[in-house]
Amino acid sequence: MRYFECYVCSDQSETKTCVRCTSRIRGALAALPEQFVWLTLSRQRAQGGGGDGRSSTRLHAPLPGREDTLNLLGPASRQSVTDARDQVGSVPFLETLAGWCEAVVYERGLTPIRRDLTAMIRLLTAHLSWICEQPWCPDFYEEIRDLLRTSQKITMTEPVRQMLKGVMCPSCSMASMVRYLPDVYAARCMNCDSIRLDEHDYRLLVERQVRDAQHAVNP
Repeated sequence: MRYFECYVCSDQSETKTCVRCTSRIRGALAALPEQFVWLTLSRQRAQGGGGDGRSSTRLHAPLPGREDTLNLLGPASRQSVTDARDQVGSVPFLETLAGWCEAVVYERGLTPIRRDLTAMIRLLTAHLSWICEQPWCPDFYEEIRDLLRTSQKITMTEPVRQMLKGVMCPSCSMASMVRYLPDVYAARCMNCDSIRLDEHDYRLLVERQVRDAQHAVNP
């Protein structure tokens, strides 16, 4: 069997992008639609706070919302930006996805799609296996991951990780079990992406490991 060096993490893999990294990309894509909704609800500036990046001494009307959010939700510039205040920060949300969709459509000879969030996510997810075989997959991974992280920071929905001390992964036997808040899973392994346990399975795992520990002490 032929092995490759994963495009993203450089681990040995049977595919050009390993299963773990492919799953991370798929998960990031799946999380983006919800983040877009939260972003649209985060446009309003905090009362009494700055947030628009403008000096109080400048004779300009205040922006009608949070600058970071407006930049991420707004359209990309169609020409060279001449004023540093016109567009700053990350590439806009939809423009990032549209650029990658255009690349997939062109290289695969597909029919162009509308610049619609649902349609773009559907296209990228449907062709993810092919994307993960391309040498530019690391760039795709970085941009999608950064888009998700930037959105989460703005919407304050970054997951909080809690280490589950004393619990070993049933697959790799490492102390790498964690809980993310918020998350639909009660526990997952940082090493084995396939290990994702709900409350029932996590409780059974803990009970089994407690019994095994007791048996080891009192055989």
